[in-house]
Amino acid sequence: MKRPADRVPHPDRLPSVAGRGAFRLETPRLVLRPFTPADADDLLTMDGDARVMRYIGTGLGPRTRAEVEASIGRIVDYAAQHPGMSLLHVSTRDAGRFVGGCGLFALPDESAIEIAYRFAHASWGKGYATEAARAVLAHGFATLGLPRIVGVTFPENVPSQRVLVKIGMRPDGEAEHYGRTMRMFVADRHTDGAASA
Repeated sequence: MKRPADRVPHPDRLPSVAGRGAFRLETPRLVLRPFTPADADDLLTMDGDARVMRYIGTGLGPRTRAEVEASIGRIVDYAAQHPGMSLLHVSTRDAGRFVGGCGLFALPDESAIEIAYRFAHASWGKGYATEAARAVLAHGFATLGLPRIVGVTFPENVPSQRVLVKIGMRPDGEAEHYGRTMRMFVADRHTDGAASA
């Protein structure tokens, strides 16, 4: 059963995000902006790697170029339908090098908004996931006004669980998502827009 705080806000009820997809988030080391079809090579670098994809969704295998191009189409469409949400292209501020993706999505059953991320294998262990996820979580609360954001991980994906805890989310048991039992994490928005674990 959906609790009122967990319901996915209808896109028309979310605050306006300038330019419907034209926004960007910046952190000390990273730039996050919407994906475009021109980013296929970047996404293929990440999604074509089995090590990256094994904990995505139901546990996917590496994607082909055609699958990546279809995926970018879905990412762009989702962003157009849900301004301020969808997977964001993450690159370094200094060199503009692609490192991964991070964003907000409704869970498949629409019971909550999920923070999701994946990073190219060459970018693992550098703190990029934590830095990007912290910015996206703050964006979800402060800009979009979401009351609650969840994190969903495979039980064995301990590195991803560490990221969620580092950004201020708290463990919240297990639940069925993506056809299997997943570990859940949650953060609630304070009235000032900050996260509450």
